[in-house]
Amino acid sequence: MMRDMINRTIQKHLKFGYIVADLWFGSAENMRFIEKKGETFIFEINDNRLAAANEQEREKGRFVMIDRTEIPDEEPVSVYLKGLQFPVILCKQVFKNRDGSVGVRYLATDDKTMGSDRFKTLYKKRWGVEVYHESIKQNTGIGRSPEHTERAQSNHVFASTYAYVKLELTKLNHGCNHFAVKSQIYMASLKRAMELLPAFNTGDNGAFA
Repeated sequence: MMRDMINRTIQKHLKFGYIVADLWFGSAENMRFIEKKGETFIFEINDNRLAAANEQEREKGRFVMIDRTEIPDEEPVSVYLKGLQFPVILCKQVFKNRDGSVGVRYLATDDKTMGSDRFKTLYKKRWGVEVYHESIKQNTGIGRSPEHTERAQSNHVFASTYAYVKLELTKLNHGCNHFAVKSQIYMASLKRAMELLPAFNTGDNGAFA
């Protein structure tokens, strides 16, 4: 699906500088595909990927897992990943998680001029897509449509996307994230429902006007 998306993007002459994705898409097959298209990728890759330090080591089959190599932190180096005929620039990034623990990620690109700072800047842009997917799934329920027809499901996707846009506008206007906005809407709705609850006991339908 990713390769089909890239093909359509190229066919429609949409301009872009890099294809950025997390480790789920960082396969050698995808890297070869993008390289053949003449485009540039930045992928996170698993720490158990096999790499050779140079072309001679690659030809001799001397590969080691990248987490066992002496790759300096934040200093991009050229390596040959197993399954690729061309070298990639590999960067080991060390960062702190919110809980104080230390995390490590490995980024790979076929851009031979890529430096550490640019690695960070470009890969960070991908996070906005993750935030979008998380919010549209958890706050607008895009994947919870009970409908079965294509038209009804399309309407649900449109409504969920529209709701996401409204949440984003509210976030920009009030300075709070989507989850906080959703919580405030929920609390306001719950408060209003409690105010109308006595009407059920009295049978006064006018209270709902």
